[in-house]
Amino acid sequence: MNRRRRHRGLTLLETIVAVAVFVLFTGAVYEVYDAAYSSYTRAEEIIDEYQTGRVLLAQLGAELASAYQTPADSAGTLTGEDTDAASDELQADILTFLTTAHAAYGDSPAGDLCQVSYSMNDGSLGDTPGLYVTENFHPGLEIEDETPEPRLLSSLVVGFNCLYLPINDDWLMEWTDQTTLPVAVRVELTLQPSRKGAKPIVLTSTTNLAMATAPAEGATDAQP
Repeated sequence: MNRRRRHRGLTLLETIVAVAVFVLFTGAVYEVYDAAYSSYTRAEEIIDEYQTGRVLLAQLGAELASAYQTPADSAGTLTGEDTDAASDELQADILTFLTTAHAAYGDSPAGDLCQVSYSMNDGSLGDTPGLYVTENFHPGLEIEDETPEPRLLSSLVVGFNCLYLPINDDWLMEWTDQTTLPVAVRVELTLQPSRKGAKPIVLTSTTNLAMATAPAEGATDAQP
């Protein structure tokens, strides 16, 4: 006698259990994917932030290495002003100097000699906070209708600190000597990551100046 095998369907309880297992598995897979994607995105952000700092330090380093000292201070020379930022443990120094290696931004005319001034803006004047540069392509000359405007370099920079090394001495926080250039300048940038709650990034670079000393006023020969 042949018995027919009965095929029964899933009960309601079995269906609920199967759906619950599927939901848990899908949720676990999504969490793993979301964590991996977040890590990848954060890694890209960190790379971009470090790259921004490295580019700025490379630019400053190239210009400082070609800092120019005039026999007289009529056109201005290297000046470093030590200034505290509004936030604790941050610096907002001002660095101004003559250089022969500055690349003009935008449509600005290129010249053999440029006076650049790097400074912080905390946004109190209505501008975007960050590190700014002011370019003067005619240092020492009074030209009508020409007032250099600061240009924003990066809004990620929240701290700008400079140290100056004189000959046979220790690092100084300011540089006011208008007759000589420091032997080296150390620049420290503090960048605030775009992600909220992330720790600031601090990058440092030291540049040896090619012309470590300058001729005294009235001297006939410049000392390299």
